Amino acid sequence: MHWDDELDKLIRRERERKRWEEKPLHDRITQLEAALFDAQKEIRHLWKEKWECYERTQAVALGQVFPGPELAALKKVLEEAWLELVLVASPKAQALSQIIQLLERYFPDQNPQ
Repeated sequence: MHWDDELDKLIRRERERKRWEEKPLHDRITQLEAALFDAQKEIRHLWKEKWECYERTQAVALGQVFPGPELAALKKVLEEAWLELVLVASPKAQALSQIIQLLERYFPDQNPQ
């Protein structure tokens, strides 16, 4: 039994030594994981900001091509075309509906965000 106790003490000391040696590595891993999390959060924020800038640019470009009343007239024509596609049960009606919805986001009286 004495031999087992000595072996247990040796094993415990070796484990403690290893833990002590590896602690800085574990701390560094924890720091890097936190930095990675922060970077991923920043990337998501930047992607969102990029998308908002893209939408604003599209709204400005569309406003230059189709000023207010012309944009409303374009929407009306597209809505009439959509209605005709729906009446003939065309599968293209859904795609036109999505285009109209996107177009509605660019109306001057609405916020493009």
